[in-house]
Amino acid sequence: MSAPAADQTREALLAYLDALTLAEPIQARLWQTAEITLTQLSVLRELRDGPRTLGTLGQTIGISAASASRLVDRLERRRLVIRRRESEDRRCVHVHLAPAGERLLGEVKVLRGSSIHRAIDSMTREERHQLTIGLRRLVELTRATSAQEEEVV
Repeated sequence: MSAPAADQTREALLAYLDALTLAEPIQARLWQTAEITLTQLSVLRELRDGPRTLGTLGQTIGISAASASRLVDRLERRRLVIRRRESEDRRCVHVHLAPAGERLLGEVKVLRGSSIHRAIDSMTREERHQLTIGLRRLVELTRATSAQEEEVV
C-alpha cells in the first residue's frame, strides 16, 4: 500500500471511530427504553423480512454462528424470537420474529429526533446518498472479509 493510500485509510478509520461515538447515546437510550442492544435490534430487523437460520443470521449481521446462537438465546428468553425446526433435518433451525418482537420494533424509535437524525436530515440529497452508498459498501466489505477470515480458521 502506498503512503498516500495508507494515510487515507488511517483518516477513514479515525473518522469511523468518531462516527461510532455518535452511537453511544443511542445505545444508552435503546437500553433504557427497551432493554435491548443495537445488535439485538439488528437481528429483529433482519427477521422482519422472514425467518433465517442461525448461520445466515450471523453472517448477515456480521457475527459468528456461535455468537448468533447466544444472542438468539437471549432474545428467545424474552420471547422476542422463536426457533423452529422446519425440516426433517434436526440441525436446520430457523429463527422467527415473535409477535412481541414485532411489537418492540414498532415501538422502538431511538433514531427519530436524535442529533444524528437531525444532522443527516440537514445534509443535501447528494450527501445523504453518498453517505448511504459509502456505509453500505463498508458493511458489505467488512462482512465479506469477516466471512473469509472465518473460513480460514
